[in-house]
Amino acid sequence: MGQGNPPEWPDGESIRRRLNRLASGVRRRLPTSAEREAPSWLPGDGAARYSPGRRALLTALAAGTAGAAVTNPGAAAELLRGAAGLGPEESTPLDLVPERRVTHRAVANGEWGDPETWEGGSVPDDDARVLVPEDVSVVVASELDTRLDTVRVDGTLSFDPTVDTRLPVDTLVTTLGSTLRIGTEDEPVRPDATARMLFVDRGAIDEKRDPDRVGRGLIVMGECEVHGAETTPWTELEAAPRAGDRTLSLPEPPTNWSPGDELVIPGVDPLEDQDEEVRVASVDGSTVRLDRPLEHDHVPPASDLPAYAVHRTRNVRFVSESREIPRRGHVMIHSASTTVRYAGCYGLGRTDKSYPFTNPQHGEPPEDVPPNPRARYALHFHVTGIGAEPPHRVEGVVVDGSPGWGVVNHHSHVDAVDSVTYEVFGSGFVAEAGDERGSFRRNFALRSAGSGEVPDSRAFAHRDGEGHVDDFGHGGHGFWLQGPMVAVEDNVAAGHRHHAYAFWNRPLIDRPLGPDEEIRDKRGTVPNLPLLYVDGQEPLKESKHAGEDSVSSGYVRIQSFRDNTAFASGGGLDVSRHMFRWPHARYDEYGTIDGFTAYAIGPLERGDGRLVEPDRGNGQGGNVGISVRYSVNVRIRNARLLGRGPGIAINRNTPYAENLVVEDSEIRDWEVGVRPTERGETVVRGNELSNQVNVEVTPEGERGVLITDNEFDARKTAQVDLGDLDLERLGPHELFADDWRRGVEVDGRTAYYPQQAPDHVPVPNGRALRTLADGDRDRERLAELVGGDPKDVVGRTNRELLDRHGIAVAGGLLPEDAERNWRVSGGRLEPAPGERPVDEVWLEAQEGSVGDLFTVGSDPNASDGTYVVVEGAKSDDEPPVEGGIVRFEFDVVPGTYRVFGRVHTARGHRGSQDSLWVRVDGGRWQVWEHLRASRGWEWQRLEVQEGDGPATFDLDGGTHTLEVGYRGAGVRLDRFLVAADATTPVGPGNAVDR
Repeated sequence: MGQGNPPEWPDGESIRRRLNRLASGVRRRLPTSAEREAPSWLPGDGAARYSPGRRALLTALAAGTAGAAVTNPGAAAELLRGAAGLGPEESTPLDLVPERRVTHRAVANGEWGDPETWEGGSVPDDDARVLVPEDVSVVVASELDTRLDTVRVDGTLSFDPTVDTRLPVDTLVTTLGSTLRIGTEDEPVRPDATARMLFVDRGAIDEKRDPDRVGRGLIVMGECEVHGAETTPWTELEAAPRAGDRTLSLPEPPTNWSPGDELVIPGVDPLEDQDEEVRVASVDGSTVRLDRPLEHDHVPPASDLPAYAVHRTRNVRFVSESREIPRRGHVMIHSASTTVRYAGCYGLGRTDKSYPFTNPQHGEPPEDVPPNPRARYALHFHVTGIGAEPPHRVEGVVVDGSPGWGVVNHHSHVDAVDSVTYEVFGSGFVAEAGDERGSFRRNFALRSAGSGEVPDSRAFAHRDGEGHVDDFGHGGHGFWLQGPMVAVEDNVAAGHRHHAYAFWNRPLIDRPLGPDEEIRDKRGTVPNLPLLYVDGQEPLKESKHAGEDSVSSGYVRIQSFRDNTAFASGGGLDVSRHMFRWPHARYDEYGTIDGFTAYAIGPLERGDGRLVEPDRGNGQGGNVGISVRYSVNVRIRNARLLGRGPGIAINRNTPYAENLVVEDSEIRDWEVGVRPTERGETVVRGNELSNQVNVEVTPEGERGVLITDNEFDARKTAQVDLGDLDLERLGPHELFADDWRRGVEVDGRTAYYPQQAPDHVPVPNGRALRTLADGDRDRERLAELVGGDPKDVVGRTNRELLDRHGIAVAGGLLPEDAERNWRVSGGRLEPAPGERPVDEVWLEAQEGSVGDLFTVGSDPNASDGTYVVVEGAKSDDEPPVEGGIVRFEFDVVPGTYRVFGRVHTARGHRGSQDSLWVRVDGGRWQVWEHLRASRGWEWQRLEVQEGDGPATFDLDGGTHTLEVGYRGAGVRLDRFLVAADATTPVGPGNAVDR
């Protein structure tokens, strides 16, 4: 582009980058009247070329306004108040540009510098307050030197795309029905021309005139299209450059890279900022020569990982003149369906993420700090409606240097693609509140200094003290996503103080609460997302979490997170508050992290300089590839997580994460590869694992772990570490696991702790009993387990406890022929299937002898995609007739057996609707009741009676029968397990290829 440096914008303590000052402008010749009347770059003919386009409806200046026509400034002001959460006494952008204060009014279509354009022939001079009225079109066709106070556009303001232009102004406001045009899609600003809007520093913002500090910037309420010259915004490199190199090899010739353009080569060291700012000296095809040699190597840890170059120069520029954060400009777009392409925002933004904002909707603001209003960001699409069509189009934009956020989607519908943020303090790309729609695709977020605080340090949820105001995205992130609805695909984030990507899916409620509404820290309770925009997830729509027409976005699965990359940051990806307290086994409705790559990940550097390693309790800290906190139903697949020695590839917090799938991923060179959740089910399958400990299981909690078909590196310390059964850390239910899902399976073989030996005494004396049950709640739980005095467990072996109370350590007894195996540390595996007697049988429901009353249904979450069910019939008081029974025959060796079933009950029903009839070998029919599986497929154990432990059957060697009959309608049957001393299965169960 040949534009040289962007304007100078140092930021004192928080922004390190240095940019050159604006070059002084040059006055240009005014075109002739013929040229003025018919410029080739305006659409239409004659006077129509200057006429502003009128929309009958500007959909959604605020969320929920689609369908409401707004036709006058007063109505617009009221609408803006609601959009911004302002009270009736607070100002709006229109208050900044009242007609009564206008000093210069355009009266004819024409160029800005032509006296004939202006009332009285007076061209606006310094401190002018300008109005471009409705049905009048003014063209900026030169580099203006006058420093304007305000410009109000009710008509059309255009920039000539064929010449250098500049408009210095404090505040520019476009109103409903107006048009701001800087280039068009058919004729963008030419590569050899530059269009600048300079937000001048006219001193501190006057709070008497602008009490809410809305001004000093561009505020758009009408049509807006910005088209700079297309450029290659960022690119992979053919070869990783090293120190001393002066050339870059690109995969193909870059578009509109010219001598003088600025590039940055991202560093790959997570402990030091090694980004290098350089200029283009020359371009020869796909080879770019730099103005100086590089000082650092920019070599990723694997030969197939690319290095990158990021292009910072754009020929449409929105620029702040002031260096002081409170006096910077910002861009706030209130109208729907705007276009901003190949433009640069340099030094914009006034909201400072180094401390909490001072005008919160909820919570107590910080005291004794300068005013820090929210929503003054570099490029901000502010409450324009999530239903607005088409979406805003952001393409090829660069946001360079900002104290807060970069590209912000707030209650809007925005597609942001092929864009760049650089040196943005808080977060580069942001979905602010939770209901936003659109996409972030093929963007590069580079370097954020961040606050050094953990992500939720400023959250509001009945926390005392100042600063807990629901201020997020301050920690130093490439992408901050308050909700799940924005697709995040093919992006790169590097050089961030904390996680390069962060989903924090408890929505931001930026309006007053209703009488029955409450903001909770861990999960969404206030409906904020219309069900219209929730794709699938029918059970959620029918659940108690959904209202008549809306649901909290905190319960909605991640829309799309695919093929994103993170490096040189204090964490890869943080998934927090995702579907929390809505666990289920419908895998097709899990939030999926697909194709995520993370490498060169380092610790989090706190504000005091401390380096924070992974936290095994709260799941916070750095050196983590993917962190899952207060989240359920997360599926990670096709990931590539490359460590540096320390850290955890996939971490979770204790004990709140639940239901995790890790599959088909490469995870290597971390201290720990995967930490299964302590609740629900964790499935680790089909991965390449080469870490000091590949899977670190903790005995606490109610969980099952299925580890299968993984490729382990036998040279590492431990493949599966079962952890220690410590009475000081475990409660009675966790130790004895009577009805908890406690199983750990490795390639179809159950793993056992040594403490599960039949003759082991788990509670040898009264001191051990007091350690195990050291509180009233634990004593009550132990009493429930034994059905009487908790002291009855003292001195008894596992075998005695199982015979007397149906409990044992970890829910079962260590088989005599269990063996040590290199894959398991801290325990043993049962013999391989070919080496042990048949003491477990898996039975697919549809493969039994199925009665005529059953129908076969299909569900991708069933073990082989199908199930059987009886609809519209009941058999409460007696077993069903022959047509309502599924009968199985099976062969086992002699032993004592239990029965498990994988079922899905009708939602919202109780009584017979969640129960079955069952019997073995033609014996007495038993009611199998209290099946807790309304949210999806769940394994249930047949109990003697609820709370009395498992039902057991002493079976001789040979053939036996299991019969299962319907009792109430709608109980879906997937498969059954008949097994000796088994714990509740995990996922679809063993011997199923999922």
